[in-house]
Amino acid sequence: MGKKLIVAEKPSQAREYASTLGVRGKGDGYFENEHYVITWCYGHLLELERPEAYMDIERVGKRWSLNRLPVLPGLNQFRRIVKEGAIKQYQVIQHWLTSNDVAEVICGTDADREGQLLFQEVWDDSHCHKPLSRLWISSLTSAAIREGLERLRSADSMAGLAAAGNGRAYADWDFGMNLTEGFTSLFGSFDTVRKRPNVISIGRVQTPTLALIVEREWEIDCFVSQPFYEVRAKFGAKQGEYPGKWFDPQEESKRLTNSQEAEGIVAKTQGKIGRIIKIGQKDVQEPAPLLFDLTSLTIAASKKFGFSAERVLQLAQSLYEKKGITYPRTDCAYLSEDLAPKLPDHLKAVRQEPYTKLVDEASLLEVPNGKRVINIVTAHHAIIPTTERISIDRLNREEQKLYDLIVRRFIAVWFPSARYHQTDVVTLVEGEHFRSKGKVLLSLGWKNVYSHEDSENGVVRNARKKNEREQVDDENADLPPLNNGEDILTIRVASVEKTTKPPKRYTQGDLLKAMESAGKHIDDEVLRQQMKGKGLGTVATRPAIIENLIDRGYILQEQKALKPTKKGVELIRLIKDSLPKAQLLISAEMTGQMEFNLSKVEKGELTIEQYMADVEEAIGLIIEELRSFEHKNGKIPLALSPNKERNSNKNTGQPSTKKAVKVKTGNQRGSESKNNIQPEGLGTCPRCGGEVIEGQKGFGCDHWREGCSFVLWKTPICGKVLTRNQVKSLLKKGRTPLIKGFKSKSGKTFEAYLICEDLAEAKLKFEFGK
Repeated sequence: MGKKLIVAEKPSQAREYASTLGVRGKGDGYFENEHYVITWCYGHLLELERPEAYMDIERVGKRWSLNRLPVLPGLNQFRRIVKEGAIKQYQVIQHWLTSNDVAEVICGTDADREGQLLFQEVWDDSHCHKPLSRLWISSLTSAAIREGLERLRSADSMAGLAAAGNGRAYADWDFGMNLTEGFTSLFGSFDTVRKRPNVISIGRVQTPTLALIVEREWEIDCFVSQPFYEVRAKFGAKQGEYPGKWFDPQEESKRLTNSQEAEGIVAKTQGKIGRIIKIGQKDVQEPAPLLFDLTSLTIAASKKFGFSAERVLQLAQSLYEKKGITYPRTDCAYLSEDLAPKLPDHLKAVRQEPYTKLVDEASLLEVPNGKRVINIVTAHHAIIPTTERISIDRLNREEQKLYDLIVRRFIAVWFPSARYHQTDVVTLVEGEHFRSKGKVLLSLGWKNVYSHEDSENGVVRNARKKNEREQVDDENADLPPLNNGEDILTIRVASVEKTTKPPKRYTQGDLLKAMESAGKHIDDEVLRQQMKGKGLGTVATRPAIIENLIDRGYILQEQKALKPTKKGVELIRLIKDSLPKAQLLISAEMTGQMEFNLSKVEKGELTIEQYMADVEEAIGLIIEELRSFEHKNGKIPLALSPNKERNSNKNTGQPSTKKAVKVKTGNQRGSESKNNIQPEGLGTCPRCGGEVIEGQKGFGCDHWREGCSFVLWKTPICGKVLTRNQVKSLLKKGRTPLIKGFKSKSGKTFEAYLICEDLAEAKLKFEFGK
């Protein structure tokens, strides 16, 4: 009987499969025993060929121009080639797919659209016709792997997912390749500082996301602050004093915009006798927040720890591979009904400090089964701890922080709602109405899981801004015992001048929310779940889109706020003012509909041919519009990308908030720069969240004064010293590009990647074969 071949997405995943199945034999690029062969990809081993492969170069030329466009291969004409550096592992997989020793094949890549596609690319290229099935699991625990192998899905059931994956890849290629070349040929230029072309990158998801940021900036620029006035009073009753705020009973949202009107109310009511005309009292409940999906996890981690969207995804993926949490790339905040009986095992697995007491309390309560926990699930359920206990001490600091968020959110849903007694009082003085609200906590419920500072949805709220604190104080005033019809004395009344505030710039968390809802502002978390499917991109791709916008010079990140560059603003202005047919590129609703149509392809409700026909028609219209623009206006170069890295304050008009430091020799690590020039930041410190900068002896954290000891030394590694770009890649992606020229002890040269074994501790290791 032949063996079963399992193809994993990455080596770490393959190791978990091998460990669970007892496959101990190790080959070059695979594990093997008498029953199984387990091999792996390194993400996508294949990539779509560039447009030039479909052109008659002798006729159209090598230089980018509209004369070469559009290039729109048919569905069966797209060709993929093996990525540089991936040939060896590709050949290993192809050998086993075609080997007579293998009787059946199991796709064991990540259980999502992209995981299916990267396997499908290799499978289709092999023309293999052996029996194929799909391993579909939400965690890498041994129990989940064994259960998944007992419930393998058929290849036919994955056909829609594979078609949607190809549809996404082909559409992104059509949009990106055609329109980037088209826009660059008209609006690009040569950057003499960087000595490279100023490419005008266009993307199906990237460009409408940029439009969201630019349009928010325009709203801020056009905003005119308006004064308004609040009349606040303090009343004396029989059993104590209480505050009140004026309102119009005919239009409660009305603001006083005339200072004389406000002062008139003050003069009219000052020192007068009034009466309580209404007292409303009720008990209200605040349920625990929904479990995390990737977006809500990113928002929470961004607010509490300042993590970028891409960093949250990296940390969540690491926790997943360490068996700490379930599959992280999910857009669902609910659990399936069949998972409910297993929840006590998930709870038991986190019974260690600092959660022991909370777990013991939760275990005495009923298993959560309400609709806020158990509900309709998409491809993957919410992110929760797995059934395997992991050692928290073996996680780095950032992983511990993210794991803590996930564990506490999971424990919280076991507890009952927090309960409050709410009082609403209306006081009438000389015909003017004042409202007073009081809120008394009766039972903490799920808020027991968090400290006092963290109790609001598990995110720190110590640094509330003044106006936010005032709003909370208005609703949570300490009210004495009051009676309906009771007479009161107006002790003090005053008019407070305030001004309207412009909308805030997006943070990465805010932008993820906006991308998810295609630009619509949705705060209610249940409604947010119902709106899924029509957003910009997917939970897995949105963090990379934000990083691309920064890397391509379209936006800057100043502290947490995202701000468009001149280049980004000019591109969106150009499309809005001069290219009406190209405006679909900046329409969040249109792009959201395309994403929704991809989900219909996945479900078999729309053919990939119909989907691609719409894509090709749109691109054809835009290319024709660009030709018409060129004929009328010629070429108009847009602004260059700014000469700055993210988080730098150069050219922003804002003073630097960080001290300039450099890494010194010996045990001393840094001093203030004499000329106060801010060193260029290379990325986020994985130990404390500070900025990593280059010094004389290494790349260290600029929070060294506060005690952070993170440093990557410039000590040669097998003859090679880390460069700035390699360090940037390590901090951003967890691995360097392929490095050539390493020398072994025997003097032989080799090439390899350096990847993070534990980046917070500056531990790196080699990875070969890709």
